[in-house]
Amino acid sequence: VIPPPVIHIESYSEDSISFSLKMTTNVKVSGYVVNIYWTFDTHRQEKRTLIIEGEKSIQKVANLTAHTPYEISAWAKTELGDSPLSFVHVVTSGTRPASPSLKAKAINQTAVECSWTGPRNVVYGVFYATSFLELYRSPHNTTTTSHNITVIVQRDEQYLFLV
Repeated sequence: VIPPPVIHIESYSEDSISFSLKMTTNVKVSGYVVNIYWTFDTHRQEKRTLIIEGEKSIQKVANLTAHTPYEISAWAKTELGDSPLSFVHVVTSGTRPASPSLKAKAINQTAVECSWTGPRNVVYGVFYATSFLELYRSPHNTTTTSHNITVIVQRDEQYLFLV
């Protein structure tokens, strides 16, 4: 039986988490697959996947959001197959930024101008879909460092937007 890997949180800050991975077995490990999950605005679960080569590893994940709960899951790739999953939870330090105030205005049948308020020098994600279910499961999305973007949409549809 292959045991799950041990995930140890080494440190965390407002915008990063450092963690180590190791196995408590003599089975040869070729690498790890790590998923970092967080929930955006209670509507959208985000995920970042890391493919890590080697037996032991210390990783730092940056560009995170302050005071946000993150779940880290990992499994090891071994000579005998994949291990079971391990999970850890951590909340980044600091104060969570205020939600941006979004305004969406139709320019024509296929273009919507989105603008919002918020801090400078950060990356914003713009998510849009024709239903709450689609917005949660598989929205269209784009990122930008500015405070406005023009989104191309299908004609004769109503859209929901999040930033």
